[in-house]
Amino acid sequence: MTVSTVSVGDGYWQGNGSAELVISLKNIGEHVGRDTITGYYAFPSGAQATGAYGTGGCRVDNGVLSFSCPLGEQALGQVVVKVNVDPGAWKTIGAGLVTASIGPVQRTAPISFAFTTPPTPGIDLSTTEPQLPAATSPQDEATQLSVRLRNTGGTKAAGALEVVTPPGVDLVGFPSACRSHRRISADRDRCELGDLGAGKEVTAVFGLTVSAAARAELPLTGAVHAYLTPLGLDAIESRSDFKISAPPLAGTDAPLPTQAPVSPAAQPSIGELSLRKQASDSQQLSSLPYIGGIVGLVAIAGGLVVFSLRRRGRDEDALAPDEVEDVVLVPAPRAGDTPPFTTIPRSPIPRALTLPRLPNGPVAGSGFREPTDADGDE
Repeated sequence: MTVSTVSVGDGYWQGNGSAELVISLKNIGEHVGRDTITGYYAFPSGAQATGAYGTGGCRVDNGVLSFSCPLGEQALGQVVVKVNVDPGAWKTIGAGLVTASIGPVQRTAPISFAFTTPPTPGIDLSTTEPQLPAATSPQDEATQLSVRLRNTGGTKAAGALEVVTPPGVDLVGFPSACRSHRRISADRDRCELGDLGAGKEVTAVFGLTVSAAARAELPLTGAVHAYLTPLGLDAIESRSDFKISAPPLAGTDAPLPTQAPVSPAAQPSIGELSLRKQASDSQQLSSLPYIGGIVGLVAIAGGLVVFSLRRRGRDEDALAPDEVEDVVLVPAPRAGDTPPFTTIPRSPIPRALTLPRLPNGPVAGSGFREPTDADGDE
């Protein structure tokens, strides 16, 4: 079983506390047939489940926050839970828990919450990401967490840090920057830093131990809360989350996916896909007559243009000899001669555009006839 971190985005600071939890389950046993994995989940105060769905055969019961997954050997199922986080929960929210079992085998995993840094003026906070070295088997290990706090306000303020550790991780070493420290709860320790001047910052390095059981559940998410309290004013608070990670243990399978799969209700069924395909094919077939008609019209228009040009060329080449305009030669004037008239220049219109002479005889439809003699003969 793998449980994702409930990551709350920047919209949380504008009133949108929606997020998702993904529980991935795999039957890695060697039993014949299908076994059913059953389980339930519980959220801490400040977070509520608003809905859930399963994939890979998993079914959910939103009324009691439980699930069941009939899975064959090496089969994977996922449960996606919609979560809402209350507006002020980022200051105090703890961890939830997921429990799953298949036969006598039972697994539990914490539900961690991660927030982006709140947009709080006057304070700047950042943390490192502890990384454990590679290992062949789960074992207790030590690591360090570095925290940087800066006073970005205009006056000095008393600073403090509170480190919240995930299950299986303990805070065992405090830096010299802590003037005093105390344990608030099993997973929360407070460090008093004293006054921090305007524009000043402090870096504190804390020692952590990760148990073998927690090492097998990595990555795990923790949080650091920072406080600055100017003299006579209320404290301002910020939060920075950190993640403890490590390479997979030697010889173990890759971790299960933690990305939320698409809800089955949002996926089209096989029947819907078939209807969509038939509709698409029908639209393609119904458009063929229109395409054929357009191509035919274009072909006809092109043929008419070619035929017209060829006919015009034949008509120009086939002009009869008596249809060709006679050439009139005008003698050049001799020196001293006075022309009795002004010579009119010849028209620049080419012969191809000059109208041919009409043939002798009556013109059809003109109403004129050739003159006849007294006997009535033409």
